[in-house]
Amino acid sequence: MEVRNVLIVGLGLLGGSLGMALKGKQYRRLGWSRREETRALALKMDAVDEIFATPEEALKEADLTILCLPVPVIPEFLQICRKFCKPGSVITDIGSVKGVIVDAARKALADSGIHFTGSHPMAGTEKSGLENAFATLYHNADGFITPGDSPEADDAVVEFWAAAGVRITRISPEDHDDLVAHTSHVLHIVASALALAILEGKSPEETALRFAGCATGFRDTSRIASSNPAMWREIVENNRMAVLNAMSGFDKWYAHFRELIQNGNFDEFEKVFAEGKRLRDSWTAYKENYKK
Repeated sequence: MEVRNVLIVGLGLLGGSLGMALKGKQYRRLGWSRREETRALALKMDAVDEIFATPEEALKEADLTILCLPVPVIPEFLQICRKFCKPGSVITDIGSVKGVIVDAARKALADSGIHFTGSHPMAGTEKSGLENAFATLYHNADGFITPGDSPEADDAVVEFWAAAGVRITRISPEDHDDLVAHTSHVLHIVASALALAILEGKSPEETALRFAGCATGFRDTSRIASSNPAMWREIVENNRMAVLNAMSGFDKWYAHFRELIQNGNFDEFEKVFAEGKRLRDSWTAYKENYKK
């Protein structure tokens, strides 16, 4: 399967950074975004080679279309894809939830000759918008695909992500959604809860003291609390049961630490804390080895 023209639909932080990551690669970078100002900025920032005024025009040109859109918008946009994408072309996405998107793609693209492979690169920041995009966002990132109806299409999507710097693992939609609930979704909830618990004083004076008392430890552990609330409402709403399951795992360990402190069992506290450090250090080493 030959892929020459890749279309990025949605040119925010993730879509814009993806276009920048592909500069100089084997692809012709096409782009479409709803807002005219964003389309103009994408050209100015060299995030795309060519921009289109309408999605219909863009989809007709694409061999591979990447939907960099909010999760609830993707099922709607797939209906447009069915009408205007070329038979034999491939569609993928970057959604943080795969089950609802894969189900929508199966229904929307049935008997169309258009292939769908779900994708999710594990990359992003707490910021949003094309103005915050940068070329190395995806460099050395892990990512996942949920294989579709065509092994050739799946391979083309893996090759595409490799060109952007992403190492891909193949996984089912169900396993993906359970995994990212644990590794990403619950982290954003915990970060928000930390910000509320630590910074919300009972008076303006107490809040001011809390602000003064927080330094790099708070900054590092709460960074993603600054993420887009509407986006995270959409993600959690579309992965509700897996997120609740992941929160139960956090609840278990947080309650265990509380119990050890209440009972004055600091020998065991140190052992459990050390195990957390070991796992975190092992993850850091894994990421560093991948960079090499």
